[in-house]
Amino acid sequence: MTNFNTKYQSVCGIDIAKNVIQIYQVNQDGECKNFQVKRKEFLQLFENREPSLIGMEACGGSQYWARELQKLGHTVNLMAPSAVKPYVSGFKSDRKDAIGIFNAMLAGVRKVAVKTEAVTDLATLLGIRARRIRARTAKVNMVRGYLMEYGIVMARGLRQFKNSIADSLLQLERAQASNMVKEEFKFLVDEVDKETEAILRLDREINSLAKQCKNFDHFLTAPGVGLITAATMCVKLADPQVFKNGRQFAAYIGLVPQHYGSGGKNVNTTIPIKCNKELRGLLVQCAQSIRRTKNKSSWVTQIEDRKPNSVATIAVANRLARRLWAIASKGEDWKTEILRFSVI
Repeated sequence: MTNFNTKYQSVCGIDIAKNVIQIYQVNQDGECKNFQVKRKEFLQLFENREPSLIGMEACGGSQYWARELQKLGHTVNLMAPSAVKPYVSGFKSDRKDAIGIFNAMLAGVRKVAVKTEAVTDLATLLGIRARRIRARTAKVNMVRGYLMEYGIVMARGLRQFKNSIADSLLQLERAQASNMVKEEFKFLVDEVDKETEAILRLDREINSLAKQCKNFDHFLTAPGVGLITAATMCVKLADPQVFKNGRQFAAYIGLVPQHYGSGGKNVNTTIPIKCNKELRGLLVQCAQSIRRTKNKSSWVTQIEDRKPNSVATIAVANRLARRLWAIASKGEDWKTEILRFSVI
C-alpha cells in the first residue's frame, strides 16, 4: 500500500494471542510492516509515539488491550470476529489474520464498544450469574432425574423443587437406597442452596454497580424490564452509536427475520440461528411479561389477534429492543405514547 493518507501516524491491524501478538502496520508514507511481538513488549511499542488507529478482533483480552491503548492516546476499533472473517484470505495464519483485521477496519465494519472498567465489572458479574443459574438448573435436574429411579416424582421448576425437596428426601429415606446415595442427594441439595445464595449475592452487587452506569434508571422505566435486563442493557448499549439504529440492534439480538432475495423475489424467512441468545432470551421474557399484563395496549392486542403466539412475542420483543436503543441514544425515560405500550 502506498500514499496512505490519514491523520494518524500509522494504521494497524492487530491479531491477539496468549503469548505473541501479530501487527500489520502501515505508516503515513505507505511503508508496510507485518511483524510479531511478545505480549510483555506490546504496550511498550505504542508508548511515546504519535496517535495511531488500531483495529482488533473483539476476542478474549481485547477489552483490556483496547483500554490500555486508549490511555496511551490511540484510537481503537474493536470488531466482531464474524465481521472480520470475510476479509481474511487463504489459509489461516497470524500474518493473514492481522491483514484481514486491517482491511475490515478500513472497510468500516460495525464496531464493538470498548468497555470501561466499571462496565467490564458489570459484564463479568452478569456472566458469572448466568453460569451459576445454569449450574443450579443442572443440579436441580440431576436430583429430579435420579429421584425418579426410586419412584419419586417432583414437579418441574425451582419453586416446586424448594417446596417439595424435603418431602422427597423423606421418601428417599424409606426407599431401599444405600447410605452413600442418600448422602449424595443431600450434598446436591446443599449445592443448590449455595448456588441460590451466591445468585442473590450477585444480584445485590449487580444492582449496586448498575446504578453507577449511564441510562440504568432510564431502562428501568420500560415495561417488563427489571434489574438484570436493565443491567445487561447498560453493557450492550454502553455505546449505542455502535448500532446505526434500533433495527440494527434488534437484528444483532436476533429479533429480526432473515432476508432472502433472488430473481427479483424478496422473502423474510425465520429468525437467524446465529444471534445473541442470552440477550434475546431476556427480551423475550420481557415481552411475555408485557403480554400478560391486563392493561396492555391496543397494538399488542392487535398483534396477538393476527399472529401466532410465538410470532407475537417476538414482535413485541423486537419493538421493545428498538425503543431501548432509543432510550440509550437519547438518555431519556420510556415514552409510552411512542411505542404504544402501557407501562407496567
